[in-house]
Amino acid sequence: MNILGLLFVLLMQAAKPDPVAGLPAEAGIYFRQGDGWEKLQPASMAEMKTKGVGLFLETDGLAGLDLTMNYSGAHARVQIGTSQPVFYVRGFGSAKDALIVQLTQKKDSRAIRTSSLDVTVDNKGGFRKDVIRHVSVTEYSDGSFSATPDQRLKAGEYLLVFGHAITGHDFGITKAAR
Repeated sequence: MNILGLLFVLLMQAAKPDPVAGLPAEAGIYFRQGDGWEKLQPASMAEMKTKGVGLFLETDGLAGLDLTMNYSGAHARVQIGTSQPVFYVRGFGSAKDALIVQLTQKKDSRAIRTSSLDVTVDNKGGFRKDVIRHVSVTEYSDGSFSATPDQRLKAGEYLLVFGHAITGHDFGITKAAR
């Protein structure tokens, strides 16, 4: 690497803020809960259904392929009492692909539907526009980053995703959210 390239890398690192104090060193997605850290777990997928596989294959992808993913339980284990939580991510996912998507609640499960026809550069998972909640991302000098919803989240169940719902991390916003 030449001196100009090295200088550019150093300037880019200097432009990023210092890491968040106390953020656990272990890779994961964290939310500050009181004086401690709560780690989000991957959503437990109970079932995935596909629709339109045959036509999708016959048309070389010109027809839509729909996926419905059902997640176990009526609620995520982590329930948050604020409507604009800040998630801290270390060693997981890509900051540019971070999105929050709202799940449809059922009696004993939660679900999300995706379609290949809805895939875009900013929506790699193919989520419907009405379930996407965009986030603002801050990248830190140690490679970690934070993701905060651009708007307050209503009470309900959500996934923090990095492109696709298959690797989503679930959480809920309680009715008491402020």
